[in-house]
Amino acid sequence: MKMIVEAFEKGLRFRDGRFVDVLEPGRYRVARIFVKEEIRKVDLRLRTMILQGQEILTLDKVTIRVTMLAKMRVTDPVAALLKVDDYVAQLYGDVQLALRDAVGAVELEAAIGQKGRLGEQVVLAVKEKALAYGVELVDAGVRDVILPGEMKAILNQVMEAKKKAEASLILRREEVAATRSMANTAELLAKNPVLMKLKELEALEKVAAHGASIVVAPEMFGLGALK
Repeated sequence: MKMIVEAFEKGLRFRDGRFVDVLEPGRYRVARIFVKEEIRKVDLRLRTMILQGQEILTLDKVTIRVTMLAKMRVTDPVAALLKVDDYVAQLYGDVQLALRDAVGAVELEAAIGQKGRLGEQVVLAVKEKALAYGVELVDAGVRDVILPGEMKAILNQVMEAKKKAEASLILRREEVAATRSMANTAELLAKNPVLMKLKELEALEKVAAHGASIVVAPEMFGLGALK
Protein backbone atom coordinates (compact mmCIF):
# COMPACT_ATOMS: atom_id res chain seq x y z
CA MET A 1 0.00 0.00 0.00
CA LYS A 2 1.30 3.48 -0.87
CA MET A 3 0.60 6.79 0.84
CA ILE A 4 1.53 10.39 -0.05
CA VAL A 5 2.48 12.97 2.55
CA GLU A 6 1.65 16.37 1.06
CA ALA A 7 3.91 19.45 1.14
CA PHE A 8 1.89 21.01 3.97
CA GLU A 9 1.90 17.85 6.09
CA LYS A 10 4.13 15.70 8.25
CA GLY A 11 3.59 11.96 8.53
CA LEU A 12 4.02 9.90 11.69
CA ARG A 13 4.84 6.25 11.07
CA PHE A 14 3.66 3.63 13.55
CA ARG A 15 4.75 0.02 13.40
CA ASP A 16 2.85 -2.56 15.41
CA GLY A 17 1.35 0.26 17.45
CA ARG A 18 4.66 1.94 18.28
CA PHE A 19 5.77 5.33 16.99
CA VAL A 20 8.78 4.95 14.68
CA ASP A 21 9.63 8.22 12.94
CA VAL A 22 8.44 11.45 11.33
CA LEU A 23 8.04 11.46 7.55
CA GLU A 24 8.70 14.48 5.36
CA PRO A 25 6.50 15.20 2.30
CA GLY A 26 6.77 12.42 -0.29
CA ARG A 27 5.48 8.98 -1.34
CA TYR A 28 5.79 6.05 1.09
CA ARG A 29 5.02 2.34 1.07
CA VAL A 30 3.08 1.02 4.04
CA ALA A 31 3.98 -2.54 5.04
CA ARG A 32 1.08 -4.83 5.92
CA ILE A 33 2.47 -8.38 5.55
CA PHE A 34 5.00 -9.16 8.27
CA VAL A 35 4.30 -6.05 10.37
CA LYS A 36 1.39 -3.70 10.66
CA GLU A 37 2.37 -0.17 9.67
CA GLU A 38 0.27 2.97 9.79
CA ILE A 39 1.06 6.51 8.69
CA ARG A 40 -0.93 9.23 10.37
CA LYS A 41 -0.71 12.61 8.68
CA VAL A 42 -0.77 15.98 10.46
CA ASP A 43 -1.74 19.18 8.65
CA LEU A 44 0.69 22.02 9.49
CA ARG A 45 -1.28 24.83 7.85
CA LEU A 46 -2.81 27.71 9.73
CA ARG A 47 -6.47 27.00 10.44
CA THR A 48 -9.36 28.88 11.99
CA MET A 49 -11.47 27.46 14.78
CA ILE A 50 -14.88 28.97 15.55
CA LEU A 51 -16.46 28.91 19.00
CA GLN A 52 -20.05 29.65 18.08
CA GLY A 53 -22.63 31.17 20.46
CA GLN A 54 -21.00 30.56 23.84
CA GLU A 55 -23.47 31.53 26.58
CA ILE A 56 -21.48 33.17 29.36
CA LEU A 57 -22.41 35.03 32.56
CA THR A 58 -20.68 38.39 33.03
CA LEU A 59 -19.47 39.74 36.36
CA ASP A 60 -22.71 41.74 36.78
CA LYS A 61 -24.81 38.59 36.17
CA VAL A 62 -25.88 39.20 32.58
CA THR A 63 -25.94 36.21 30.22
CA ILE A 64 -24.50 37.00 26.80
CA ARG A 65 -23.74 34.89 23.73
CA VAL A 66 -20.17 35.24 22.48
CA THR A 67 -18.68 33.97 19.23
CA MET A 68 -14.89 33.74 19.09
CA LEU A 69 -12.49 33.02 16.25
CA ALA A 70 -9.17 31.37 17.09
CA LYS A 71 -6.27 30.78 14.71
CA MET A 72 -4.02 27.81 15.38
CA ARG A 73 -1.39 25.58 13.77
CA VAL A 74 0.52 22.46 14.70
CA THR A 75 4.17 23.12 15.51
CA ASP A 76 5.08 19.70 16.92
CA PRO A 77 3.19 16.87 15.17
CA VAL A 78 4.59 14.22 17.50
CA ALA A 79 3.29 15.97 20.61
CA ALA A 80 0.00 16.78 18.89
CA LEU A 81 -0.72 13.11 18.20
CA LEU A 82 0.87 11.45 21.23
CA LYS A 83 0.20 13.80 24.15
CA VAL A 84 -3.55 14.32 23.70
CA ASP A 85 -6.33 12.25 22.20
CA ASP A 86 -7.54 15.01 19.82
CA TYR A 87 -5.47 18.19 19.70
CA VAL A 88 -8.21 20.23 17.97
CA ALA A 89 -10.80 19.26 20.57
CA GLN A 90 -8.27 19.89 23.32
CA LEU A 91 -7.52 23.38 22.07
CA TYR A 92 -11.24 24.10 21.62
CA GLY A 93 -11.87 23.20 25.25
CA ASP A 94 -8.94 25.24 26.53
CA VAL A 95 -10.01 28.32 24.56
CA GLN A 96 -13.61 27.88 25.67
CA LEU A 97 -12.65 27.79 29.36
CA ALA A 98 -10.32 30.78 28.98
CA LEU A 99 -13.06 32.76 27.25
CA ARG A 100 -15.50 32.00 30.06
CA ASP A 101 -12.97 33.12 32.65
CA ALA A 102 -12.22 36.35 30.75
CA VAL A 103 -15.87 37.31 30.23
CA GLY A 104 -16.85 36.26 33.75
CA ALA A 105 -14.26 38.64 35.21
CA VAL A 106 -15.71 41.80 33.59
CA GLU A 107 -19.04 43.59 33.58
CA LEU A 108 -21.32 43.78 30.55
CA GLU A 109 -20.13 47.19 29.37
CA ALA A 110 -16.49 46.05 29.35
CA ALA A 111 -17.36 42.80 27.59
CA ILE A 112 -18.99 44.78 24.78
CA GLY A 113 -16.54 47.65 24.59
CA GLN A 114 -13.28 45.73 25.07
CA LYS A 115 -13.65 42.71 22.80
CA GLY A 116 -10.06 42.97 21.65
CA ARG A 117 -8.81 42.72 25.20
CA LEU A 118 -10.83 39.54 25.76
CA GLY A 119 -9.05 37.92 22.82
CA GLU A 120 -5.65 38.93 24.22
CA GLN A 121 -6.53 37.43 27.60
CA VAL A 122 -7.56 34.14 26.00
CA VAL A 123 -4.31 33.89 24.05
CA LEU A 124 -2.29 34.69 27.16
CA ALA A 125 -4.12 32.01 29.17
CA VAL A 126 -3.92 29.25 26.55
CA LYS A 127 -0.71 29.80 24.58
CA GLU A 128 1.78 28.00 26.85
CA LYS A 129 -0.66 25.21 27.64
CA ALA A 130 -1.27 24.54 23.94
CA LEU A 131 2.44 24.48 23.11
CA ALA A 132 2.81 21.61 25.56
CA TYR A 133 0.76 19.41 23.21
CA GLY A 134 2.34 20.74 20.02
CA VAL A 135 -0.13 23.44 18.99
CA GLU A 136 0.39 27.20 18.69
CA LEU A 137 -2.56 29.46 19.39
CA VAL A 138 -1.65 32.25 16.99
CA ASP A 139 -4.52 34.63 17.65
CA ALA A 140 -8.01 34.83 19.12
CA GLY A 141 -10.70 37.47 18.86
CA VAL A 142 -14.34 38.00 19.74
CA ARG A 143 -16.43 38.30 16.59
CA ASP A 144 -19.90 38.83 18.06
CA VAL A 145 -21.49 39.63 21.41
CA ILE A 146 -25.24 39.07 21.41
CA LEU A 147 -27.49 40.30 24.21
CA PRO A 148 -30.90 38.91 25.19
CA GLY A 149 -33.73 40.96 23.67
CA GLU A 150 -34.89 42.54 26.92
CA MET A 151 -31.32 43.35 27.97
CA LYS A 152 -30.66 45.04 24.63
CA ALA A 153 -33.67 47.33 25.18
CA ILE A 154 -32.53 48.16 28.71
CA LEU A 155 -28.99 48.88 27.52
CA ASN A 156 -30.32 51.22 24.83
CA GLN A 157 -32.31 53.10 27.47
CA VAL A 158 -29.25 53.36 29.71
CA MET A 159 -27.12 54.69 26.84
CA GLU A 160 -29.80 57.22 25.91
CA ALA A 161 -30.07 58.41 29.52
CA LYS A 162 -26.28 58.67 29.76
CA LYS A 163 -26.13 60.80 26.60
CA LYS A 164 -28.87 63.08 27.93
CA ALA A 165 -27.02 63.44 31.23
CA GLU A 166 -23.78 64.30 29.42
CA ALA A 167 -25.57 66.90 27.25
CA SER A 168 -27.18 68.42 30.35
CA LEU A 169 -23.81 68.61 32.08
CA ILE A 170 -22.25 70.39 29.10
CA LEU A 171 -25.16 72.87 29.00
CA ARG A 172 -24.81 73.61 32.71
CA ARG A 173 -21.07 74.17 32.29
CA GLU A 174 -21.73 76.61 29.44
CA GLU A 175 -24.32 78.47 31.53
CA VAL A 176 -21.92 78.77 34.46
CA ALA A 177 -19.18 80.01 32.13
CA ALA A 178 -21.53 82.59 30.59
CA THR A 179 -22.69 83.79 34.02
CA ARG A 180 -19.10 84.08 35.22
CA SER A 181 -18.22 86.07 32.10
CA MET A 182 -21.16 88.44 32.65
CA ALA A 183 -20.14 88.93 36.27
CA ASN A 184 -16.58 89.74 35.26
CA THR A 185 -17.81 92.19 32.64
CA ALA A 186 -20.11 93.93 35.14
CA GLU A 187 -17.29 94.27 37.63
CA LEU A 188 -15.01 95.72 34.96
CA LEU A 189 -17.62 98.26 33.85
CA ALA A 190 -18.30 99.29 37.45
CA LYS A 191 -14.64 100.10 37.91
CA ASN A 192 -14.32 101.97 34.58
CA PRO A 193 -17.08 104.62 34.02
CA VAL A 194 -15.64 105.67 30.66
CA LEU A 195 -15.83 102.09 29.43
CA MET A 196 -19.43 101.99 30.61
CA LYS A 197 -20.23 105.08 28.52
CA LEU A 198 -18.61 103.46 25.47
CA LYS A 199 -20.76 100.38 25.92
CA GLU A 200 -23.83 102.61 26.12
CA LEU A 201 -22.83 104.30 22.86
CA GLU A 202 -22.39 100.91 21.18
CA ALA A 203 -25.86 99.94 22.31
CA LEU A 204 -27.31 103.18 20.93
CA GLU A 205 -25.56 102.63 17.58
CA LYS A 206 -27.12 99.17 17.31
CA VAL A 207 -30.55 100.60 17.99
CA ALA A 208 -30.00 103.37 15.44
CA ALA A 209 -28.92 100.85 12.83
CA HIS A 210 -32.47 99.49 12.87
CA GLY A 211 -33.92 102.92 11.93
CA ALA A 212 -35.11 103.93 15.39
CA SER A 213 -35.00 107.60 16.47
CA ILE A 214 -32.71 108.33 19.42
CA VAL A 215 -32.69 111.42 21.61
CA VAL A 216 -29.33 111.87 23.32
CA ALA A 217 -29.17 113.98 26.49
CA PRO A 218 -25.77 115.39 27.36
CA GLU A 219 -26.27 114.35 30.97
CA MET A 220 -26.19 110.74 29.82
CA PHE A 221 -22.49 111.04 29.16
CA GLY A 222 -21.55 113.42 31.95
CA LEU A 223 -21.08 116.38 29.58
CA GLY A 224 -23.30 118.81 31.53
CA ALA A 225 -25.93 121.15 30.08
CA LEU A 226 -25.19 122.85 26.79
CA LYS A 227 -24.90 126.65 26.97
